[in-house]
Formats: sequence, C-alpha cells, structure tokens
Amino acid sequence: MSLARTERAALADDLDRLGPTAPTLCQGWLADDLLCHLLIRENDPIGAVGTAVELFDRIGAARTERMERSGSFTERVQRFRTGPDRFSVFRIPGLDRLANGAEYFIHHEDLLRAQPGFGGPGSTPRRLGRQTQTHLATTLARSGRLLTRRSPVAVRAELTDQTGSLHEIWLHPGERVVTLVGLPSEVLLYCFGRKDAAQVEILGEPETVERFRGAELSV
Repeated sequence: MSLARTERAALADDLDRLGPTAPTLCQGWLADDLLCHLLIRENDPIGAVGTAVELFDRIGAARTERMERSGSFTERVQRFRTGPDRFSVFRIPGLDRLANGAEYFIHHEDLLRAQPGFGGPGSTPRRLGRQTQTHLATTLARSGRLLTRRSPVAVRAELTDQTGSLHEIWLHPGERVVTLVGLPSEVLLYCFGRKDAAQVEILGEPETVERFRGAELSV
C-alpha cells in the first residue's frame, strides 16, 4: 500500500478521534479547516487555486466556506477517507501515490504535533517504518532545492535512520554551509516550514546558522 493511502487512512482516524476544533500547526487553522483544505485541494481545482494564489483569495475563501457548510465534520472526514471524487484529477492512475504521500504526512504531523503535551516528557513522534522514511528521503531529494530556495546559505542534509547511519543530500548551493541532521521525516518537516516542531540538529558556524534560521522555507 502506498504512503498516500496509509497516511490518508491514519489522518482520517486521527481527525475523527480529535474532532473539528483540535489545533494544528497551520496558523489560524483548526482540524476542520485543515480537512476542508485537503478536500478542496483534491476535488475542487478552482478552489485549490484560490487557496494557493493570493490574487484569488476571495474565491478560495468562498469555496472553503461552502465546504464548511457541506454536511457535518464526520461526513467530511468520511469523504476524505474514501478518496478523491469520481472526476478528480487525483483519480489519474499513480497521481495520488506520487503527489499525496508527503502532503498527507506533513498535514498529519500538523495535527498530531499541535496537540497539548506533544514535545513534553515522554512524548515522541510516530515511529515510521524504513519504507516510509525512504519515501520521504526521496521526496526531500526531489523537492529540497525548491523548499530551501530562499536560504541565504548553502544547505545540505545528513539523513539518519534508526541505526544512526547517515546519507548526505545537498539541498541548496552556496559557499557558507549549514547541515541539517535528522531522520528524513524530521528534515522534511523542517524544510516545509515546521521549524519549531521538527527534531533536527543544525550544524555550522554560528553566524551562518543564524542567517539560515531566519530564512523562510517551504513551497
């Protein structure tokens, strides 16, 4: 089973468990807002453009409001769980697997890591299998340059696994270098802008690290 399908199912379970008003890491979004975003993204191309492009903010807001009125939260979770609608572009064979694995992983962590108590004593991230970490490492290798394009310094990643071994990926060129050390899942979260929630070690000269920390990351 693909990462997109397993993360879709797990995210739906946690949305059901935590409810519509659970916090998320996405600024201004509760769980229901996150859910509406995911449904619009895969089923409403016009609304998806509206949520992604500032020029079309009104369109995105109107589509989101309409989605929020479309039945109950439980019904929306079930709609997400069952997959894209019949005429969604994500029905194209292979596109769901290619485009949604990392997307659902990131948003699943947006939900889980925003809950009270996460990051405290005894709280640890989900333990992901080797296949999932390999998938996320591939995503990072493919998208890392885009995600770190605003960095004022060079960026490389030293990806660890459960045994602590390392695999190096260069994400952004330059002269002064910072190195992100962590599991692929954690480095990917950091590069998607979840800086405070990701468990990543940043190595480099203090001034270089400080410049990097101030950079806006993500798509």
